[in-house]
Amino acid sequence: MDGGIRVVHYVPEQPGSLLELTERLFPAYRVEGGRVYLAGCQWEDRFFLRCRVAQNGRVEEVWADDHGQPVSSEQIQQLGLRQLRPLAVPPPQAAGKFQRALAACQWADARLSSNGQPEQEEIAAVWCKFVSGKLRFTIGSACADLPFSGWVRTLQAPPYICPHTGRATFHLAATDDGRILDASAIGVCQVTGRRLPSEELVQCSWTGKWAAKDLMDFCSLSGQPLLRPELQACSVCQQKVSPKVLQEGVCLACRSLQPTNKADPRMARLLAEYPTLDRWHHWQLAETQSVYVLLAFGLWKKLLLVVDKETLELRHLATRHRLQTGWRAVELPQYTFVLRE
Repeated sequence: MDGGIRVVHYVPEQPGSLLELTERLFPAYRVEGGRVYLAGCQWEDRFFLRCRVAQNGRVEEVWADDHGQPVSSEQIQQLGLRQLRPLAVPPPQAAGKFQRALAACQWADARLSSNGQPEQEEIAAVWCKFVSGKLRFTIGSACADLPFSGWVRTLQAPPYICPHTGRATFHLAATDDGRILDASAIGVCQVTGRRLPSEELVQCSWTGKWAAKDLMDFCSLSGQPLLRPELQACSVCQQKVSPKVLQEGVCLACRSLQPTNKADPRMARLLAEYPTLDRWHHWQLAETQSVYVLLAFGLWKKLLLVVDKETLELRHLATRHRLQTGWRAVELPQYTFVLRE
């Protein structure tokens, strides 16, 4: 009884144990090298009120949830609210919970009152189980939690949202550094064998191998990524470049040096930073994505400078007499002296 109104209690057919719940959730997931288990679960009995009123040989039925809001026919079907069995002992929290929902039933009475005094046939509380909790996935020492909630009767395994890609998945795996991701988002470094997110792997343009970004560098001429050991030094400017841009050990930039003069803005920058270059008879210049390669000609001597394009810092300095065939690298402490010669 609630406020003098007799309420009868029912339950639909619905899972009622942890075993039934886990048998529904766990099989949806494939966890490579790990497992899934419940890390917390809370069951709650929530009710729907079914109010039936009869008038003139016709029965009208109104459903309301525990907030007194109407219940859709779709939800009635999904929760099995028409296939019920009696509940001998209602949940202990049943008493005193019906006032808002009963208002909806009284509205049904009022709706029919204009055609005569309706006869109330029955008020029934249908108790449905609502569950909330979290699933925990463990792979080695790595773990990730996935919350879930819903009506036990209709609950489906929720997808895991990969924190790296944002994709929904039911197939999980772990990287070597302990991140649990969508399995399709994980690749293997072909140099170290480490499992990493695919987006953290780069393909070497020379070997074709996929490897971690921290094992790669970029050719300053082609801009293509290469494994660091695959980069080769140009015999002239000593810059590490892709073998693809080398011919007989000389890079494309050094093979493409062009005469320049002070009207060239690049040459103006270099002269402003290294004014002693103005004493040389003429210059040839080329550039890569990161450096200027400058060849200065004197009467008997040549000077080669490799200068950072952004900072104008010298990266390499070498000299060569006209009768020599090779370049002699200048040690860093001698840079200033050689430039003043």
